[in-house]
Amino acid sequence: MKIFNLILILLLLFSCKPQKDLQGVYKTNKAELGFFVTKIDLKNNNEFNYVFSGDLQHTELSGFYKISGHDLYLKFNKNKGEVEYVHDSMTISDILSGNYHHYDLKSENGINYHLKYKIQGNKLFAYGIKNGQLKKKSKVYTNQSKFLFFGPRWKNKRIYLKKI
Repeated sequence: MKIFNLILILLLLFSCKPQKDLQGVYKTNKAELGFFVTKIDLKNNNEFNYVFSGDLQHTELSGFYKISGHDLYLKFNKNKGEVEYVHDSMTISDILSGNYHHYDLKSENGINYHLKYKIQGNKLFAYGIKNGQLKKKSKVYTNQSKFLFFGPRWKNKRIYLKKI
């Protein structure tokens, strides 16, 4: 009987798994299409800062995140197309600053979100915006030629955000 109780206690102790510490800064492992980099700063109080930059685009947004199972849900403070601006009317610099997004508000399991990521270790894998499926690969520019001196320098590689 003592052995049974000991096994039961040990089983309960080892089955309780502490919640992963997701707080920190996550950044894209490779620049998508040779230009675009995403950076997400997850904070302790379920707030986050989101930076998407590349080519002639730079977007800085903030909002709240929620974790459900192995999924991370990001909901921005602003709705689709809303621009953060200082003055009563928008200026050209406010329009070009890019502090807005084009993501529709979605709902899953009672959670409203704009973007969704899958958590695997210290990596975040993005879900597609249009189809909602996990993105397997994306086009990445490389320095390697397909042939000896010429050929495309684009490859399909696995893209994810890694904790830095």
